[in-house]
Amino acid sequence: MKKMEAIVKIALIGIAITMMLVFFKGMQSKLTPLIAAAGSVLVLGLILNMASSALDAISELFKVSQMENESIKNVIKIVGVAYIADFSASICRDMGEASIASKIEMAGKVYIVLLAVPWAAMLIEAVKALGE
Repeated sequence: MKKMEAIVKIALIGIAITMMLVFFKGMQSKLTPLIAAAGSVLVLGLILNMASSALDAISELFKVSQMENESIKNVIKIVGVAYIADFSASICRDMGEASIASKIEMAGKVYIVLLAVPWAAMLIEAVKALGE
């Protein structure tokens, strides 16, 4: 599927899900959170399908920059953690669980800091080496 077709498909599905949610909320249906969660999972599946080509492009960019393989993996992990935490928190908020959502976001931030520690250490060592 072409990138433009994929984003249009995702946008149209998102609009359709939103229209269903508005309809069911008006009826005060207990299905509303379930529809929101199912719709979110459907959209996530489409995004993951599209993400493989994005990962290929990022990988090619890092190959051209001649960065270490471990650095590439860390950048991809950081971006992935950010998206997973944000998406999961959004689903929790849609279901009325803001407290759990904030905990998921906090966990994502802590994990990102843990992934960034080796880079910070390398940066400190580089600055020290410049000063000597």
